[in-house]
Amino acid sequence: MTGTKTRTKPSSSASSRPKSSHALSGSAPLSEFQNLGNGILFFDPPPSPSPQNHDDDHGHGHDPPQPQLIILCTWLGGATPRRIAKYTSGYRRLFPHSPILVIRTVIADFTVRSEQAIRRNLAPARDIIRDVLSRDRSASIPHANSAPEEHGSYGTETAPGVLLHIFSNGGCHLAVQLAHSFLLSSFDRQQALPVRLQILDSCPGTFSIAKTYGAAVHSVPKTHPWVLQSIERWGLWGAVVFIAVLQQGLPRAIGENVVRRRLLGGVGVDFEGMRGEVLRDEVWGAGGGQGKETGRLYLYSKADEAVGWRDVERHIREARKLVKERAVLANKERGRGRGRREEVFEAGVEGLVRAERFEKASHCALVMEDEERYWRAVRESWEGHMERRRRRGRQSVDEGSKEVVLGATDEQGKEQMSDKEPRTKSGVVEDGVESREAEVSRRSRTSKL
Repeated sequence: MTGTKTRTKPSSSASSRPKSSHALSGSAPLSEFQNLGNGILFFDPPPSPSPQNHDDDHGHGHDPPQPQLIILCTWLGGATPRRIAKYTSGYRRLFPHSPILVIRTVIADFTVRSEQAIRRNLAPARDIIRDVLSRDRSASIPHANSAPEEHGSYGTETAPGVLLHIFSNGGCHLAVQLAHSFLLSSFDRQQALPVRLQILDSCPGTFSIAKTYGAAVHSVPKTHPWVLQSIERWGLWGAVVFIAVLQQGLPRAIGENVVRRRLLGGVGVDFEGMRGEVLRDEVWGAGGGQGKETGRLYLYSKADEAVGWRDVERHIREARKLVKERAVLANKERGRGRGRREEVFEAGVEGLVRAERFEKASHCALVMEDEERYWRAVRESWEGHMERRRRRGRQSVDEGSKEVVLGATDEQGKEQMSDKEPRTKSGVVEDGVESREAEVSRRSRTSKL
């Protein structure tokens, strides 16, 4: 798929869809990726020429920047290289200059591996993320007709940042651990992973024995002898039941805080905590400020057999509620009373939280139902969020300028009353600026006439 909109006939068959790069070249899926170990793969496109035509002064021809980095946290069970390549190829067509990092979820991450062990295994991913985000993006990502300030570097609010694509509850758990490990391993433990857009694909769900086991059982290799497969299935069933006891059989204060975290060292998954962490903008480098929020795109299906669509929609409502609450709070802090409804509406509805529900697709296979709609939603969400951040940034600059002008005007009045000499804050009268004394004199003469 390209970044531009295309029209396809409803009767077009799957064979008319663009083929992935590995299918065209005949190579193995994901063979172009570097294997960093621990299920971590990295693709780094060749550098591109420096961008030209930085003329965005008049707001015409603005081309949103591409992600500095695309991260895919895959699902548990069935995430074969061929299926993962379906998404990496789509991203390479959509954002050809963006590096791609793939982090594969394995059954051990979900059952017997502690959070600390998972975070240690993510060390290669953290190193790659820091390396990519510290690069000079003006040399690796061409932004035709884009403003120079949008070529920000790592840690700046103007940098394009990360597009994080999360698949299923397994990828959700892994993404949360990645965000926490990145934050805790930073120099001052304050540099969070700068995620600009989360794509929540077939997630997040709630815990269910049947659905969790049904999704995890696909991770049992079919190439193993049937006796070994049976042992693995029974062991997996026991792990899921044990998680159920912690999640539902005990009070959270005991099951989560005492048993899972203290006695077991963080083994397993805290579903309730995971759903909440996904919405904590502070974890994703956004800080929760208005205009700095992490955008979210929910892609889910009513036919999903592993994650209930109603669970996803509950999370969507929670995300929208948080956005509106933060908008109201921001308006109050800026002295706008109880908040302006149009701004709340803009922040909550204008693409900051977007949801696309599919009807027939199975778990983590939404792209198979309607590929064009799937990638259009991804592209529009990224471009819309980049445009929103750009407008908010300029709005903040304009408001700051207004405050400086108003402050200067107040000081002018005080100075002019004392020494009868019109001045600005810098001590020099600007051309075309009328002093307060001259204005009063002019109005007096006008009234006499």
